[in-house]
Amino acid sequence: MAYQEPKKILVIRLSSIGDILLTTPLLRVLHRRFPEAQIDFVIKTRFAELMRNNPHLHELLLLDTETGEEGLQELRRKIRMAGYDLVVDIHRNFRSFYLRRGLPGAVIATYSKQMVRRFLLVRTGVNLYREVIPVHQRYILALRRWGIEDDGLGLEFFIDPQAERLISLRLAERSNARPLVGIAPGAGFATKRWPAENFLEIARGLIREHQADILLLGNKADRELTSPMASALGAGVYDWAGTLTLQQSAAAVASCDLLISNDTGLMHLACALRVPVLAIFGPTTRELGFFPVGPESEVIENEELSCRPCSHLGGERCPKDHFRCMREILPAQLLARAGRMLERRRGSQTEKPQQTGG
Repeated sequence: MAYQEPKKILVIRLSSIGDILLTTPLLRVLHRRFPEAQIDFVIKTRFAELMRNNPHLHELLLLDTETGEEGLQELRRKIRMAGYDLVVDIHRNFRSFYLRRGLPGAVIATYSKQMVRRFLLVRTGVNLYREVIPVHQRYILALRRWGIEDDGLGLEFFIDPQAERLISLRLAERSNARPLVGIAPGAGFATKRWPAENFLEIARGLIREHQADILLLGNKADRELTSPMASALGAGVYDWAGTLTLQQSAAAVASCDLLISNDTGLMHLACALRVPVLAIFGPTTRELGFFPVGPESEVIENEELSCRPCSHLGGERCPKDHFRCMREILPAQLLARAGRMLERRRGSQTEKPQQTGG
């Protein structure tokens, strides 16, 4: 079936940090395929900073969840009046369906959540995934009828210069001779959080063995984890959890030589900024598609456990009540891996091209 080239395109991904960042390859290849088209993006207001500087977008359409059903209806009216030719629903939930339902003249493209395969893997342990396709590539598969393919360039993020300046000023006192390691000990679900005492041990090892400065990152809720760590570690530690905007968080991550993180939005943000990531995965596995993207990213996981994955998102308690997927990952394993990653990173930064005489 032939499709006309769209002049107005709407992409819907309402939340959350990681999922939104995973749409950035789709936006890039979509813009390249239809360079004259207007591409707009529907996003929740609290995540808008993630997309405000994206050069592939014309307008952000904001959903303020505090306005409830009235706000959703108003946004739907705005979308209907805009006259989109193509709507790409990368969220696929009730709200996104409501926003795109019955749009006159619009072609609707959605991606496959592979819900049957996911259910069988999580609930029965039956693995029908013949290949592991990262989520950002699954999003792009929604556009294959237009001949659009992944370009292999990974995630993107565009930092506001003002946020960069602020973070540079806040880090001006530290010596660049010392590596800066970001640590993100939080996560949206309890089963995705490596024990906080292990992060503390890692931080101590990095300070002792690599003379690293430590930057603690996360949201306001994560301060319950980061504040005791900062108190225990003392000098050379910056506890910025819960104090930064999304743009400032990006600038902070971009300043790091390495980010050590659970499966969080900050992990995906580091990937978008080409900062090496050492990610800790417990209840979820590679087949679900959310492993960090990029050649400098590494994952530590307990691959021997037959009870993984026990969820595709995480949960508040281990279904087996042993939490072995996280407890059996030892700080010494991470410290050794982090040390090697830091050496590679610092080595690549100090390599300079040879000057040739003119």
